[in-house]
Parts: sequence; structure tokens; C-alpha cells
Amino acid sequence: MKRQIIYRFLQLLVVLLGISFLSFSLINLSPQDPAYIKLSEAGIPPSEELIEKTRQDMGLDRPFIVRYTSWLSLVIAGDFGKSYSNNEDVLKSFIPPLINTIKLTSLSFFIAIVISIPLAIFSALKRNTFIDTIIKFLSVVSMSMPDFYIGVIILLLLGLKWRLFPIIGGNDLKNMVMPSLTMGLSISGQMIKQIRQALVSQLNSDYVKGAIVRGLPDDIIIKKHVLRNASLSIITFLALNLGSLLGGTSVCEIIFNFDGVSSQVVRSISHRDIPMIQIYTLWIAGAFTLINFFVDVSYMIFSPQNKDLN
Repeated sequence: MKRQIIYRFLQLLVVLLGISFLSFSLINLSPQDPAYIKLSEAGIPPSEELIEKTRQDMGLDRPFIVRYTSWLSLVIAGDFGKSYSNNEDVLKSFIPPLINTIKLTSLSFFIAIVISIPLAIFSALKRNTFIDTIIKFLSVVSMSMPDFYIGVIILLLLGLKWRLFPIIGGNDLKNMVMPSLTMGLSISGQMIKQIRQALVSQLNSDYVKGAIVRGLPDDIIIKKHVLRNASLSIITFLALNLGSLLGGTSVCEIIFNFDGVSSQVVRSISHRDIPMIQIYTLWIAGAFTLINFFVDVSYMIFSPQNKDLN
């Protein structure tokens, strides 16, 4: 198993290296000259002489592979360059909103788990009943509604009508409730559907039917058999939804005026701030890759086949 984990980790490094190369390539192959963009964003008239000097200062006159290796070595050392918009260190500007986004995502994920897992278990146990139909209907409604629509409804009800939470943007816990509810509700429908399917598949299996015939109590069957055997599938579903949350916070951050990393990169795109876009690309790619790595390791550790081999 150790060899498998090391092999997966080496694969992760190769994937991250490939993503860094693609990120650097796509942005540097853009038809717009980064030197021209940097001067324009700084409010400096981009004359030909000044553009050429800026290209030399930025190292754009060097061969592509030399620029990539130089950029990669700086990134590994934690130097992501200076922002084109304000000439501040990119990493220092990126960390505070990133922390806010991680807090927002964590609270949203917690809300989604609290909603989806109990409802999915209840729906699976009451499958093909009226209650099951209601839960499945609510799940479909949640999946069908766009994030911004859920966000606007929550903003109108909790913020404007009932005045339970502030509508002016902020980064404290009280200001995170409404965007977290929006994101949690938006993915809870998908999570209910996925977890219910995994549980129903186990409940319909022969070993569960045999346990029922032997007279085992329902709670023992659910806890020691159904949930245990469905846990790997549930872990996968949760991990995938966590990844989608991390990459899908921009709508909520904009609606609720939340100072997160996704709203920051939206502004960076409008200002053509290439270094900020690059660090965001690496962050999202790295987060997804790490999540997939931990899912693979979980399978290796908790899979019954691997346990038997060990």
C-alpha cells in the first residue's frame, strides 16, 4: 500500500507540473502583449520604446522554455510576481481572500452535509413511499435552481424582509451565513441524490436481505453493514462536491459582496491581471488534484479488498 500511495503522490506532482506548464503557456500565448497590459493597467501611455523596455524587464525577450523554468523556480520559492493592477506582491494579496473563501466553503460544506446525509438516509430507508417522493422532489428542485436565484431569495427573505443578517458585505461569521446557506442548499440536492443511490444499492443487496432474515436489528444493519459498505462511495461524492464548492463561489461572493478569492479573480480578469489569474489557476488545480489524491488514498486504506490483502 505504501508503494501505491507514493506512486499516487508522484502522479500528483506530475499533474501539477503539467497544469503549471499549461497555465503559463495559455496565458503567455495570449495575443495581447503582457508588457502592454502591464503598462495600460498602471495608467502609463504604452509607447513602443517603453513596451520594449518593459518586455526586457519582464524577461519576455527570452526563449519560452527559459521563461517557464525561471517562473516555475520562483513559484516553488513562493514568488508569484507582482500584480499588474497595483504592483503589490501577488501571494500577499491572494492569501487573505483565499482564507475567507476557505472559511465560506467550509461552512457551506458543513451545512450541505447536515442537510443531505440525514435526508438521504431517511429517504433510502423510506424508499418508494410518499416521504421518499417528497425528498426526491426537493432534491430535484435544489439541483434545478441556479446559485444566483437561491442567493437572491435568501437575500430578500433573511436580509431585507426579516432582517436577520446584514446585507452589507463583510467577512465575519454573521456575514457568511447567507452565502453559506446559498451554496450549501445549491449542492445539497445533488448530494442527497448521490448518497441515497449508494445507500439504496446496499439496502437491495443480498447480504442485507440475509441480515434481515437472520433477525438483526435495523440499526445494526444500517450502521455496521449499509453505511460501512457505502462509505467509500459517499466519501467520493463528498469530495467531488467539495471541489465544486471551492471552484464555484464567485456567484455568491459577488451577490453578497463577500471578499473572497473568486470575486478577486473576476476583478483580475477584467483588469487582465495575468499573475493573479495564474495563481488562482494553480490554486484551483492544486485543490482539485489534492482532493482526488486523498480520495484515492481513502480507497486504498478503507477498501475491503485492500484490507484482505493486508
